Amino acid sequence: MKSIVIYYSQSGNTRQIAQALQRGIAQRTGQCDLARLKDIKPEEWVNYDLIGIGSPVWGSKPAPMVVDYVKSLPPAVKGKHAFFYCTHGTFPGRIIIRGVQPLQEKGLTVIGWKDWYCGCIPLGGHAKPWFTDGHPDAIDIAEAESFGTVMAAHSRKIADGATDIIPTLPSPEASDEFYGVDHPSVSAEMKVAKQPGKAPEPPPKMTLRINAEKCTGCGRCAEACFSNNIDASVFPPVFGTKCYECSFCERICPSGAIEIVMPNVPHSNPGSDLFRKTMPRILDIAEAKGRFRRLVREEDMDWDTPWAKIAGHPIIKEIP
Repeated sequence: MKSIVIYYSQSGNTRQIAQALQRGIAQRTGQCDLARLKDIKPEEWVNYDLIGIGSPVWGSKPAPMVVDYVKSLPPAVKGKHAFFYCTHGTFPGRIIIRGVQPLQEKGLTVIGWKDWYCGCIPLGGHAKPWFTDGHPDAIDIAEAESFGTVMAAHSRKIADGATDIIPTLPSPEASDEFYGVDHPSVSAEMKVAKQPGKAPEPPPKMTLRINAEKCTGCGRCAEACFSNNIDASVFPPVFGTKCYECSFCERICPSGAIEIVMPNVPHSNPGSDLFRKTMPRILDIAEAKGRFRRLVREEDMDWDTPWAKIAGHPIIKEIP
């Protein structure tokens, strides 16, 4: 059985889980490849019997580049075994449904899924440290290795004819009961969508610009860009039109030369009332269910210092 674990990561958390999954599968089968989403072509999936694909959670959804990638898979992947995994902060929401369904629509046999709480990259409105910082820790990594071993064992059993171990995707209601509420932005979209004759407002458009006085021409922004949307062969680099608005280039820039302009989204930390009031309640429920282990005390969280000042540049130190 030939296997591979594929991941998209910015902070490195999803990569850490992917590496642990790879070790777990290899312990069972003796082989498992590992690849960034950017480095493996969709048509290469036909070379594998078991494929794991992982994404960070963006607003209770997989990263959009992961969804687009899965949608581009060729028909020949039909029947291949796959599992979906994700990393997230506080709001996993219906991420499992949204990550698994595109795989099933491509005809893949999805044999499992798993999520892990992980620390968050600094974002506007977030305190630092964050509620979930410290994850993944040794316990999370061991759990991921074990899950990888289980996926490999299940894949072999299913290949031999077992069908009773193929899981059924939870309903939206069951997902909400187990994983908790959706991210507020997603809930707002769904609420508007249910109102006849009322179209949801488009999200604010992000604009990127480069401060030539700060730019060193190092090219790390182009190296980090998933969609190869940055031309660093000229100075200053030029942005194309294939932007996923992921802000990775801004976070990886060592000199702070890339600036983001986005209406109504502060890059300072206002100590959001939504996060302060909602997050502890959501995590209390998850902790009571045994889904979350608290490693950060709320009294140690700094809501008043702008996250950009805490992080400095580059905000993300390496390209996972």
